[in-house]
Amino acid sequence: MSKTLAAEIAERVLKVVNPANRLPVLSDALRKHGFGSATIPADGLPADRAALVAWLLAAYAAGD
Repeated sequence: MSKTLAAEIAERVLKVVNPANRLPVLSDALRKHGFGSATIPADGLPADRAALVAWLLAAYAAGD
């Protein structure tokens, strides 16, 4: 699976899903596209795209 796809999915979830529901929706969307679960940072999902992409790259780097 493409990490770029994971970043695009996460970015869309951040844009359209209520902040209170983002974690379960993101987890479900990533799982549906073949990504395993990732450990969410203690301070929550990154709010900007650059931090979000960096987090996704780190979260799925072990899967390469």
